[in-house]
Amino acid sequence: MPNCNKRSYLTENLALDALIEARIRFLQNSSVTVYQCEDCGQWHLTSRGNVHPRLAKELESGNVAKSRLAYQWEKKLRY
Repeated sequence: MPNCNKRSYLTENLALDALIEARIRFLQNSSVTVYQCEDCGQWHLTSRGNVHPRLAKELESGNVAKSRLAYQWEKKLRY
């Protein structure tokens, strides 16, 4: 199995979890969906294409914004 030098996830579900986590932790993250790589067969995040329905739901519900705020406070309190 070739390595395509991108962060890889074994399943689509793991990649979707990482997609949402990236949007929470990194304000400038522009990833919108995931795809299965033709080279390595694993899943990657991408900023190309339509917003994945699961991410759209998390954004629309405010869960990403709430989690981002909690993450930022946690970082402040930790240091």
